[in-house]
Amino acid sequence: SLRTIQRIEKGEVNPRGYTLKTLAQSLKIELCDLTTQDVSTDDKAASKIRSLNTLGLLVILFPLVSALIQIVYWTKNKHLLSSRPASGKVLSFQILWIVVVLIFFSLVQILTYSITGQSVYGHFPVRTTGYLVLLLANISVILYTASKLNRNSPVLLLGVPSLV
Repeated sequence: SLRTIQRIEKGEVNPRGYTLKTLAQSLKIELCDLTTQDVSTDDKAASKIRSLNTLGLLVILFPLVSALIQIVYWTKNKHLLSSRPASGKVLSFQILWIVVVLIFFSLVQILTYSITGQSVYGHFPVRTTGYLVLLLANISVILYTASKLNRNSPVLLLGVPSLV
């Protein structure tokens, strides 16, 4: 079907044997012509995406700088990564995570000041606890994405818009 061909072209699915055979017959080419790829380029791109995702773990040591490091890595390897939509999703997630953290800190500060009139209130560290929750969520997504990349899953981070 047209939808199947669109999904194959976008890299959303890996075509099965019957689909490849039908496409080869329709295009009047050999089946091996459809299945032969430049494996070295594909392997390099997959390796670069895995590295990009792993760089996200720098958020543990350098919270706000990690996204910048990933952006620099992405731009240096753009020729390989731009052909893979997953790389844009991985980078977009990290950028959005930084935005969410900054909004969280701003809202906590504004709400604390508007409710109490003080910049810091009480002994319960709201900022630290909230940041740790956001950090654990980020690390969980990075690890989940790594497992999907290792299984060569074509679908990654569905809810994340591609910003790059």
